[in-house]
Amino acid sequence: MDDVQGRIHFPGNPWPEGHALTEFAWTARVADGVVWCDLHLRSAAYYAERDIELDGNDDEDHDSSWEAPGVWGNYHRCTLSSTFWDEDGGFALCPVAAFTPAWLDGRTFEVDAIAGGTLDGIELDELAFHLYLLGHDSVANHRIAFQRVGDSDRFDITWSGDIALTYAGDDALQHRFEARVPGVPFPTLS
Repeated sequence: MDDVQGRIHFPGNPWPEGHALTEFAWTARVADGVVWCDLHLRSAAYYAERDIELDGNDDEDHDSSWEAPGVWGNYHRCTLSSTFWDEDGGFALCPVAAFTPAWLDGRTFEVDAIAGGTLDGIELDELAFHLYLLGHDSVANHRIAFQRVGDSDRFDITWSGDIALTYAGDDALQHRFEARVPGVPFPTLS
């Protein structure tokens, strides 16, 4: 999508204002008569809009790596996607005949709902989306809402979910992301 708008927030990280998006793609494909939805986003560099001055002990001044700007700076930017690393991600929407802007308007989908707050025992490769955040981390408990803009073929997409810092060996879904992307064109089926 050219001229990407929208932001992603990671509550509790060093940038409460969130991060601009540099890439966003909403695509749809058909498998066995069912429409599958794929989403891909990439943030700007974490420091792109506001640099945080670090002193020599910055990472030691925080209770967790989630709060430490120096740790975030080591990983540069976020990629959250069902297509970037694997083509078998995404989630089922509806039968092909139902896939219209009117049908999708106002619908919310819950994807990879994980009870218990941990990914322990979950096959990470089978999750609908993969995440590069503070390394190759994991994401679940997605809530994806599609709100049509008037009678147009564009949608505002609100997407949130829980994050486990699995790159650091933590399976607990103790962090969150919240993204909002306005005016995304309704995809054509491939």
